[in-house]
Amino acid sequence: MSTETVRATVYLQVQPEYAHWIGDHSKPESVLRAKVVRSTQKRSQLPEAGTVEVKLTIELPKAAFTPLAPEAIVVIPETMTTPHPITVEAADANEEAN
Repeated sequence: MSTETVRATVYLQVQPEYAHWIGDHSKPESVLRAKVVRSTQKRSQLPEAGTVEVKLTIELPKAAFTPLAPEAIVVIPETMTTPHPITVEAADANEEAN
């Protein structure tokens, strides 16, 4: 692990989903898929029945936790920087507009 990364560990309790047409669940071919039924920060003292506990450690760059800081560079061409005359006509706010 470098000084530019951090690690996080989670313990996953994984439960098999069996094929109902295969009566003997002790055979690996009876497992169709698996699902995570619980996650904890420490190893569970009493895992759920029928699950296996898998320790998973991930390593992330510290930059992953930096808030999104959008940046934009706006280039204004010199031709758009010349002053334009603006004409303003004053009006009495108490008079009704015609």
